[in-house]
Amino acid sequence: MHIECVCSAGALLGEGALWDPVRGVVWWVDIKRPTLHAHHVATGRNHAQRLDMRITALGLAEHDALVAAGDPGFLRLAVQPDFSVRVEAVIACPDEPPGNRFNDGKVDAAGRFWAGTMHDDEQLHCGRLYRLAGRDITCVRSGIAVPNGPCFLEDGTMLTTDTARRVIHALSLDSHGNPVSERLFARFEPQHGYPDGMTVDEQNHVWVAFWDGACLRRLDPQGRVVQEIALPVRSPTCPVFAHPELDCLYVTSAAIAVDPAGRAPGDGGLLRVDVGVRGRPPPRFSWG
Repeated sequence: MHIECVCSAGALLGEGALWDPVRGVVWWVDIKRPTLHAHHVATGRNHAQRLDMRITALGLAEHDALVAAGDPGFLRLAVQPDFSVRVEAVIACPDEPPGNRFNDGKVDAAGRFWAGTMHDDEQLHCGRLYRLAGRDITCVRSGIAVPNGPCFLEDGTMLTTDTARRVIHALSLDSHGNPVSERLFARFEPQHGYPDGMTVDEQNHVWVAFWDGACLRRLDPQGRVVQEIALPVRSPTCPVFAHPELDCLYVTSAAIAVDPAGRAPGDGGLLRVDVGVRGRPPPRFSWG
């Protein structure tokens, strides 16, 4: 198993890993020290852009733009030749509880962008899960502690993590993206760490990063752990399949929860993990 740190950024809270096949880069963010990172997989070069707002989640969008979630709400980002971005449009999120911020998010196969919010200090369980379809925002779930994911199984089932509660739920959606049923997909114990970001491979298995668990776990479509890979970072956060053949898993991580005196070189960096299975091509968001 080959594991290497391809960007030793020391991010306080690395998140939002996204594969961009047109540009050949893995995008990711540092939420707490607002920065947008781009790792060029062919050359190994890394680009970092300090931001004047927090961006927490990213997705591909039409016309080679990016869709994002962040402090102002949902964003359309134009990408410049030097891998910097410019905000082109903002869609504010109405009635969000005070003290909340966005966290993880992802585009589904129907071209909708899903992103969750959470209490920034993690003291209240007032997070929500939103669906952005075109320019329409819908809240589909509330009462979440720390939302992560989501990701999507082959049949369209959406998996979403409540990290603080150590659970992953499965939501069946209708054709409009409305939940019609919900069930527990997986639950973990304190010794496992906290389930964080997720992605699905071509075999319909789910790869989950475990905050404070120093590992990735692979779950089958029924939510059973079938593989565990130890990582050289304490708190991995968000995995994504990348490379032209989608045969490498890239994982963001966070340094914020690790004592500075005990931090490993990779804590807060971007890891590359060769896991021996391919992922799925990333879908694109449609602005309608």
